[in-house]
Amino acid sequence: MKMFKRLFFSLSLIAFSTLSFGAVDNVNKGVVVDDNGQPLPGVVISLMGSNFSVVTNASGVFSLPSSINRGELQFSYIGYKRQRLNIADNMKVVMSQDHKLLDEVLVTTQKRNQSAVDVPVAVSALSGQSLQMLNVKQMDEMAQYIPGLQVQLQSPNNPGYVIRGVTSDDGASYSQPRISVFQDGVPMSRSRASVVELFDMERVEVVKGPQGTLFGRGAEIGAMHFITHKPVNYLTGELSLNYGTHNQRGASGFINTPLIKDKLSNRFSFSYDAHDGFIKNLSGGSLNGKSALALRNSTRLFTDDNTYFDLILNYQYDDYPGTSFKSNSLAPVGGDVSPFTAASLEEGKRLGIKRHVGGATLLSNHDYNSNLHLSTTTGFRAFKSNENFDADGTYLPLLDCEENEKGIQFSHEMRLNYNKGNFNGFVGASYFYENSNQQAVVRSNLQSLYPAYAYKAFAAKVQPQITKLADMLPTMLPAAYQPAVSQMMSALLKKWFPSSYDLTTTSKLTSTPDFYGDVKTALAAYNISLDDMLASLGTQGQTILATIKSSSALPLNTSHYEEGTNYGINQAAEVFADGTLNVAKGLSFTAGLRGTYEHQRTGYESKTQPDPLFGSILYQPTNKTVYASDDYYSWVGRVVANYLFSGNNAYVSVSRGRRPGVIAFNNSADNISHLKPEIIISYEVGLKGALLHKMLNYDFSAYYYDWSHFQTMTLTDATGSIAKVYTANDAGKAHCLGLEVGLNYALDSHISLFANYAYIDGKFNNNDENGNPQEYAGHRFRLTPKVTYSFGVNAGYDIDRNTRVYFRPSYVYKSKVYFEDDNDPQLTQDGFGIVNVNLGISRKIKNIMYDFSLYGKNALNKKYLIDAGNSGNQIGFPTFIAGSPSVFGAQLRLSF
Repeated sequence: MKMFKRLFFSLSLIAFSTLSFGAVDNVNKGVVVDDNGQPLPGVVISLMGSNFSVVTNASGVFSLPSSINRGELQFSYIGYKRQRLNIADNMKVVMSQDHKLLDEVLVTTQKRNQSAVDVPVAVSALSGQSLQMLNVKQMDEMAQYIPGLQVQLQSPNNPGYVIRGVTSDDGASYSQPRISVFQDGVPMSRSRASVVELFDMERVEVVKGPQGTLFGRGAEIGAMHFITHKPVNYLTGELSLNYGTHNQRGASGFINTPLIKDKLSNRFSFSYDAHDGFIKNLSGGSLNGKSALALRNSTRLFTDDNTYFDLILNYQYDDYPGTSFKSNSLAPVGGDVSPFTAASLEEGKRLGIKRHVGGATLLSNHDYNSNLHLSTTTGFRAFKSNENFDADGTYLPLLDCEENEKGIQFSHEMRLNYNKGNFNGFVGASYFYENSNQQAVVRSNLQSLYPAYAYKAFAAKVQPQITKLADMLPTMLPAAYQPAVSQMMSALLKKWFPSSYDLTTTSKLTSTPDFYGDVKTALAAYNISLDDMLASLGTQGQTILATIKSSSALPLNTSHYEEGTNYGINQAAEVFADGTLNVAKGLSFTAGLRGTYEHQRTGYESKTQPDPLFGSILYQPTNKTVYASDDYYSWVGRVVANYLFSGNNAYVSVSRGRRPGVIAFNNSADNISHLKPEIIISYEVGLKGALLHKMLNYDFSAYYYDWSHFQTMTLTDATGSIAKVYTANDAGKAHCLGLEVGLNYALDSHISLFANYAYIDGKFNNNDENGNPQEYAGHRFRLTPKVTYSFGVNAGYDIDRNTRVYFRPSYVYKSKVYFEDDNDPQLTQDGFGIVNVNLGISRKIKNIMYDFSLYGKNALNKKYLIDAGNSGNQIGFPTFIAGSPSVFGAQLRLSF
């Protein structure tokens, strides 16, 4: 491994050292500007009928090799109308803005700039302009408009990502992602560090289906890529302010400044978004609120016309009040068990989340010539989070929890792109290192926990001995005593082990029941000595006596404390290649392959002091940190055939995705699960393009995949723990059939419509690969609605040349969702829909654009759950988290 790292970094240094020495072909040059004459960087220029494309630089300049001197060029840029022009000398192309809501977006899914239509992959993309128009600022809001994607945000510390039915949401340090999350080419898939605010975005790309070839080891079923705006070579800026109900307040903006003409530019952007909690906490404070501050600084340096570097610095600080994990079995005093009303979580204002996430990204790009391009991406990220939460969701001190997690990530990738004639492809290598740990703390008052839950587990230890005693007594007594003693023992068993406690009246016990004293007193009424009687029974009698004596009338600890820490160190080295060959006019074949070596080292440590009576609730103690490690070698790949015709693209693909194997300590030093890598084999057909004189853009895909070695967490009994613990295991096989549709129709320059639809029929197979019945046979995938759809309107009217009014309503629907793989009918959310509205007016005065809007999110105040079950489920107290109620507000945006 050390040899590989030395070789890899040596190659990287060689690559960097060659950046200034690449020869450039003789070229024809041109420039692309907007209506105001400002240069447009990043415009994609494609030669029609071929795979050739180039991109404008920071000055809006593009170059063509001398061999390309005739034909038709297509100019594409986010938010601007496409143009097609014949090649000419010293071309100057003027592009005009397009007001359509979800116009076709340019993507880098295949590691080169392409129109989304030209990519033979199911990719949904939203431009930064579209995010602004939809008033989308969070990742879960974004997911509402992307078919096949679900994002669950309990908090920034607990995200859940779902693509085509596959969920990635485990926060443990040893967990491995199923869905890759990237920002500007840098992987950030670690759960606790992956949530980012959506501000100053160039675009968001969501790539669906196994995409390990393009997005690395964690893209078992897809990837999300957040691409931020980079500096441009002219002065521009923006400031946005908003205020709304629930004391929602926000500010965001950027300032882009050229420092050295055509050489050095800087862009600083920021975002602040906050609101008070939606749920009142009767024990103090509020719940389900938000406060997030994010900063970014990007610097771009051009060393010459063919080489540039980007340095991007990011920082985000989250300071949220607690999450409303509310029990449905024990109402607060004077309240009810509805998750949408006030809770009473007994730690009050101490509940909350504090999270720091920061990082640095260095990008380099160099054109050796018109056919050969080198890019490198180096990223460093660090995160630290603390969350205090009430896991039982009641006013009782049953499970008060704290989680502390921190980690660092380093990644480096270099890629060489080649584009000539009928071939376009890339080769590259990457290295990834991650070191993180997660400490979980549990505090409990056993005087409250006993009547609420622990007596059930404790009964399993004591009741068998009491039952044996009850069975023995009638045979040892005179016949006249037998009915009375049997009745006595039955009454005592009901007293000690009731079917349920009324927690509204019995919230605390100072000691355990006096099994020994109660039986001894009851038998003394019949002149029977319990000690003498059991002594006469030999070993069995002594066992019964010792059990009931050791468990009787013991004081219950009011401040029981447990903690468990898991560690994860992951290293991965990868090599990859992908290429597209145009074999005939419009017909292309694509093949890609990625090979990975991984080394995982997992650790577990617990300093828990077991309770003398109960032992541990969740975390069993260790004398030291214990470790386990493993090595994995793997490959993923894809094969695609596609046909381009008249602005449309038909494709068929087969791809192999993989989630890395997992080494999991199941809250114990000796309970270790070595889980096999998951494998998904996916088959997909798609059709995308434009019809009706390009007024209708459409995207259709249908897929089927088989899922092997599904890794899951199940609640199981564990030796030494009185609560059930989540145990990692392989649940076997599953499958999914689905389809996705995206439509965008421009009626005219004033009105455009969009609609998205997804159908996902994902279930666990009846039998595993060995023919054995499965635990979740026939169950639907968690967090996966069978049907989702959204539609909306962007209606705008130009009052005059500089003034436009607009109205943008949208509707989002999700069918029934199960929150756990066991499909517990209690832990579900029935189908529901929400309405979002945005209306406003924009006016340009001199060089400043003023935009004032009114917005409503969940305007009809639909009540819905975002999660159910959670940690409280481990002690029989499932908790429920309410979604956001309606939010209304106003926003003012100024830009120049």
